Amino acid sequence: MHPVIILVYVTSSFHVLLGLLSVVLGVVSSIKSEVWLAHRVSPIWSGGFFIITGIVGVLCAKRKSSYVIMCFTAFNVVSMVTAVVSIQLLRLGLVNHTTDGETIQKAVKDMLILVALGAAGTECLVCLISTVLSCRIAKIAKEEMSKQREGMFYVKVLGQKDIVVVTKPLLDQKDSTSI
Repeated sequence: MHPVIILVYVTSSFHVLLGLLSVVLGVVSSIKSEVWLAHRVSPIWSGGFFIITGIVGVLCAKRKSSYVIMCFTAFNVVSMVTAVVSIQLLRLGLVNHTTDGETIQKAVKDMLILVALGAAGTECLVCLISTVLSCRIAKIAKEEMSKQREGMFYVKVLGQKDIVVVTKPLLDQKDSTSI
């Protein structure tokens, strides 16, 4: 198995684990709070995106089709955006807002918010790594596709309307594979 595919499986598992952690933190934080505020529930919906990204990543490593690779790349970008939005909302839980527009840092910080901030920040890093890996897996898929196309014949375009199907002699195939 190619090392890039193994890394896609590893990063996809990180997506799922961080997603599950975020959802659990969001649920516990929501149950614990008296009033539902954006910083209490933001880990729930961002964790859902992380989980979906991990599942699409596993599919990407298994199938290596261009559509699944593009979906994995797109979900990485969306997950990164949701992680950044979640970080901004979670930051609201660390300060108190006064009536005159001032913000004061809370004396006692909620540990759930700090852990959720760490999970969202780690998810941003995992999304960056996964985006690079999705480009690498696209290159691998392209190479595998070109190897599959090497067969008994190839198409040669001579002019605007002239297309010739050329068959390779059996000796040329053996020579090209031994090089």
